[in-house]
Amino acid sequence: MRHFLMVSLIALSAAFMPALAAASLEGSWRGSGIVTHRGGADPVRCRVTFTRVSAKSFAVSSQCATETGRYEVTGRVVSSGANRYFGLLQGQGHGGRTVVVQKGNRLSVTVTSGRGSARLSLSRG
Repeated sequence: MRHFLMVSLIALSAAFMPALAAASLEGSWRGSGIVTHRGGADPVRCRVTFTRVSAKSFAVSSQCATETGRYEVTGRVVSSGANRYFGLLQGQGHGGRTVVVQKGNRLSVTVTSGRGSARLSLSRG
């Protein structure tokens, strides 16, 4: 009985490991969204990398492109629990606040600043 319990626990652990790894924010993501600004709105495509800095924080590095140009944005996000992260991003001489919500292998990202906002949908890439 004891052997069966140990084997069952090991099997359950192995079954959940891929799900736990997939649920990590760390790694590369890509996707698209809309950037809204005073002059209107533009579609945007981004590649974003999250690198673990501590147990609850990640460095953010991204490259985004619209029809009018390319942008690099960096910053840091911190876990606030329940697969939500908050942080500050900086790029092209101005910064903004970001909220990242993770649902498995999908991220919903909102960035707001005094100059506009962006909403992105990202997946593993």
